[in-house]
Amino acid sequence: MVMVAGMRNLRLGVSLIGFSIFSLLILRYVPGTWLSGFDYANSTVSYIVLAAVYFCGVYLLGLQSLEYFRLPRMHYKTGIAVLVGSYFVISEIVSSDNVNRGVLLSVRGVIFLLAIGLGEEIFSRGFVFGALHRFGQFTAIFISSFMFGLMHLNLYTGKEWDPWEAYWHVMNTFSFGVFACALMIVTRSIWIAVVFHALCDWSIIFDKASGIESGRQDWDVNFWEGLTVPFVNTSVFIGCALVLLWIDRGNVPAWVWRVALKWKLIDPELSLQR
Repeated sequence: MVMVAGMRNLRLGVSLIGFSIFSLLILRYVPGTWLSGFDYANSTVSYIVLAAVYFCGVYLLGLQSLEYFRLPRMHYKTGIAVLVGSYFVISEIVSSDNVNRGVLLSVRGVIFLLAIGLGEEIFSRGFVFGALHRFGQFTAIFISSFMFGLMHLNLYTGKEWDPWEAYWHVMNTFSFGVFACALMIVTRSIWIAVVFHALCDWSIIFDKASGIESGRQDWDVNFWEGLTVPFVNTSVFIGCALVLLWIDRGNVPAWVWRVALKWKLIDPELSLQR
């Protein structure tokens, strides 16, 4: 029985790697170049196709994550999760060297960002997380987020690149994935994670430097410095995710109850029962 279970787990792991490669092929080759005359159109379509393919996978396989394809629950925990997520979104937008792209290009850009969030979240948080959920929530969060981070190595193929830059990117996207999982779990909705993901990619469209091709960066760092550079961002994302999951399980700090009471997010009787 142990051997059978081990073989099943191995097949699942190989299958998820295969699905990841298939996803990258969709993003690279679908729909081709027939929409190349319109800014962001080809990429937008490829992410929408990615989302459609893996939503069908979630639905047909009846994965546990299907329960998250609904509107967010109306609960003070959702409010806390959205407030924490908003901090990261505002920080991203404010720190970008924003440039006016014009109305039409901006609209296309926003649609593209939403398509990125839709495609990557349905694949990573919908399909992969759902497939791994039977091994436990922690395992599903960790592995799906790690795979999400590794998939971003695709951005470094076909050009000269710096290994430290790729490592930092993987670590940052891994921790981002952990937080996105927590956001989905606490709000009971993948759509919150989709919008959060789209807004956190703001600089892709609206940062002045986003259109500049960056080759090898030649980061001059020693081993220890290179290893620890992403730890601050990683700690913040994962730390916030753990706090949200802790709150979701009912271990709510007293100050959170006081804030919720002040803003009338909960019934005062609940506080007395507590």
